[in-house]
Amino acid sequence: MLAVAILVALVACVTFEVVSRYFFNRPTRWVVEFSEYALLWLAFLGGAWVLREEAHVRVDMVVEILPSRTQGIVHVVTSLVGMATCAVFCWVSTVYILGVYESGEVLFRSIQVKKWVVMSVMAPGLLLLTLQFMRRAWRGLTAVF
Repeated sequence: MLAVAILVALVACVTFEVVSRYFFNRPTRWVVEFSEYALLWLAFLGGAWVLREEAHVRVDMVVEILPSRTQGIVHVVTSLVGMATCAVFCWVSTVYILGVYESGEVLFRSIQVKKWVVMSVMAPGLLLLTLQFMRRAWRGLTAVF
């Protein structure tokens, strides 16, 4: 729901920017920055949902020619690799965000924002992806064996 709210705000801000720039010759300075931050948040908030729905882009030309049991094993292995990768990135991003928080680093652009606020979505988003990959691997294991 938060991702949807951010997407709606993003559409409204970009529309506002277009109207301000082309109809009133008064462009904003903050919409580009907000869009960058919003896209980061959308990716990390929506990633686990997209994985749950299997709505992500995947190339399965090779996998489709394999027997169904082998396809299931490949699915489990890729899920475990995804789980491990996301778990490592979750840990690294948590350590990074805590370091940025302690340093008080600020993003100096048209609007000053604490860097940790922008980056704070990474760790929970990666945690949700890790859990979703774990769930996906478990389902695959129960289906194959």
